[in-house]
Amino acid sequence: MIAATTVRRWELDRTPDLVDLVGAARDNGHEVLLIERPMPDAVSVAALGKAFDLVAAQGGVALEDAGGQVVDFEAGADRLAAASRMWRRVGDSLGDPIAVGGFAYRPDRDPGGPWSGFPALLLRVPELAVTRVRGRTYATAMSEDAEALLELAATGLRAPAARRLEVTAVRNPMAWTAAVASAAARLRAGDAAKVVLAREVLARGDGVVSAAMVARSLRAAYPSCFTYLMTGADGTAFAGASPELLVRRSGSRAFSQPMAGSVARGATDAEDELLARRLEASAKDAVEHRVVSEFVVDALRPFARSVNAPPPEVVRFTNIQHLATSVSAELLDPPADVLQLAAALHPTPAVGGWPRDAADVLIDELEGMERGWYAGAVGWIDGRGDGEFAVALRCGLLWEDGARLYAGVGVMPDSDPARELEETELKFKALLTALV
Repeated sequence: MIAATTVRRWELDRTPDLVDLVGAARDNGHEVLLIERPMPDAVSVAALGKAFDLVAAQGGVALEDAGGQVVDFEAGADRLAAASRMWRRVGDSLGDPIAVGGFAYRPDRDPGGPWSGFPALLLRVPELAVTRVRGRTYATAMSEDAEALLELAATGLRAPAARRLEVTAVRNPMAWTAAVASAAARLRAGDAAKVVLAREVLARGDGVVSAAMVARSLRAAYPSCFTYLMTGADGTAFAGASPELLVRRSGSRAFSQPMAGSVARGATDAEDELLARRLEASAKDAVEHRVVSEFVVDALRPFARSVNAPPPEVVRFTNIQHLATSVSAELLDPPADVLQLAAALHPTPAVGGWPRDAADVLIDELEGMERGWYAGAVGWIDGRGDGEFAVALRCGLLWEDGARLYAGVGVMPDSDPARELEETELKFKALLTALV
């Protein structure tokens, strides 16, 4: 059981930069998590230190205190659903807590290899949470001395920052395009309707790659994306700029914005518009997107009185355009919390494929890498069950002088492997330009 905890919440009279705040806390040895929602309805949450962790464990989800002792356990093969049940007990005990974190692409598997610092699921109730909502900033402290975390100063880099990167593909691009061709052939043979295959590259710097600097660069370069930064137990950090919302819940309303189908930005407004119209006219992209949007609608229906999904639109980001559908739902009473909704939606066909089980078989056989938290989700939940999770895309796993970067594409029966390779290169640019 959770020991009695005094929770203090107050509004700050100054507005700290949350990236600077988590950077200073990390410099001083604290584990940190950060997610920032873009304008116009900006909501940002920075989590400093640890009060409690909901963390994946054998057979379910454990609740650990600040010292790592297990104080509660919820069994269940579906770890997201188990976390939802656990969170209701945490909320009852702590009043109105907030947890920040996320989960792997496969929450049922414990990540290995380079992802050993990240469990399959982690939702942290921090020692200090700093939340910014539409320009107003609030702090929530779970201990008497948590307020001191606001005064931490960055210690500075221990070595010069990286100025150049050496980038190498983990898997030979020709071998990867051959895997895409094989996947397309198996789709034509009826093994599945769609599968998403990803690539990874290694970027090694000639100096320090600062996680806070990367997050700051991503926020500046991709202001329409969710910016996130999360530290692993092994000293690595997971950072990215995701364009895609998995799910948001606010009271009795839920919202999701699945994306599938992509094209580059143009050099001019006229070229931009031409490429957007070409994307809308693409039969391959239209089918790929319809699979995703229909899945999201069907997944939300059991929880909702009504679900609305208008026709897809083209949404533009700094270096790429996507087909997107804005799906909204009026939830049944009592409304499912955001973790229950995430459990129903994840993984969408935008990051896995369809049918889900058949696509995962193809991913295991053809992708040849450990996804870890790539294509999982990052976000937050509060004591009322409100919150949001973004799909963990345009991301990298960072260490002191380098990064492991991830990008994927939706493969359809008529996919062109060369074009799919070009799309991954376009997506890699989102992180490469932020590393130095």
